[in-house]
Amino acid sequence: MTFVPLQPPDLPPIRARGTPRCRGCGLPQAMCLCGALPRLPVRTRVVLLTHRIERTRSTNTGRLVARLLEGAEVRVRGEIAPRPRPPLPEGRRLMLFPSPDARPLSPDDARGEPVVLLVPDGNWNQARRAFHRDPDARGAEPVTLPEGAPSRYGLRRAPHEGALSTLEAVARALGLLEGPAIERRMMEAFDVWVHRATCVRLTGKLKEREAAGGEVDGGEEEDDEIL
Repeated sequence: MTFVPLQPPDLPPIRARGTPRCRGCGLPQAMCLCGALPRLPVRTRVVLLTHRIERTRSTNTGRLVARLLEGAEVRVRGEIAPRPRPPLPEGRRLMLFPSPDARPLSPDDARGEPVVLLVPDGNWNQARRAFHRDPDARGAEPVTLPEGAPSRYGLRRAPHEGALSTLEAVARALGLLEGPAIERRMMEAFDVWVHRATCVRLTGKLKEREAAGGEVDGGEEEDDEIL
């Protein structure tokens, strides 16, 4: 199990039919979104427990969480020869996973000492194993999200009704802990990324004006393009 800082130089290439991909956003390098993504300051320390296979998947949304949130960490699990991890950040540890004994996350959880939000990042079976087996999950209180809008992901088949991508789950959690503005900014970036990834999957390219767009809009209007 390895601690991975933001955009480390030793990340493996992303598998996508031989097309070189940006290691920050997972899109083809010519369509990289990283320069348009904001860096969002948050009090909550988000720690992703990412399965090693997810590091090479172009549809992984955990890497976007690390790109967007200041202080976010990625810890890789499932490696054959894991290296020691550094200690977790100081704070009250909550594990975002819908276990039978999980309670709903609420704005009250943001009171007091900062929250360290542990989030499994992988498919359903990998997330479940992270919850039960990962050393960082030991002693963390399990929490779940209240019911909300359906997923806007669409790039993978959902394992069950109500399932969310990693980024959507983190955005909703931070909407409760930090306020709706953070959730909205994350989802704006997510919608742009999904739109680009879908265009690449269907046509192999973006419209010229979209590929040359600027920063993801932080205003009131929500759109699925770079403005």
